[in-house]
Amino acid sequence: SAPHQALSPGQTCAGSTRGTTIRSSDLPELIAHTRQEYEDVAVKLGCDMEYLKMIRSRVWKQRICSPLFNTKQYTMDLEKLYLQMWERHASGSKPDHLVKLQPVESSESA
Repeated sequence: SAPHQALSPGQTCAGSTRGTTIRSSDLPELIAHTRQEYEDVAVKLGCDMEYLKMIRSRVWKQRICSPLFNTKQYTMDLEKLYLQMWERHASGSKPDHLVKLQPVESSESA
């Protein structure tokens, strides 16, 4: 499959999400700031096989060291957030932004 590219954040919702993903993968050259740059990147990825190979290689290496690809940690953090949301709801608190994971004590260990 071809690497993803994105318009700079704010251009589209999907582009914003993809831009964050690309930045965390350390591939800023795949983020376009204009529609023309977006087209230029797409054409380069489609026509320059050496460039495509180099980008794919970097993506492959990033999956080993990037927190973006650490699905076990991502899942554990997401579950902690769900638990924090439930605890806020159960205590009668209104929904709010959760900007930092709080340590969670497991009911199994209590």
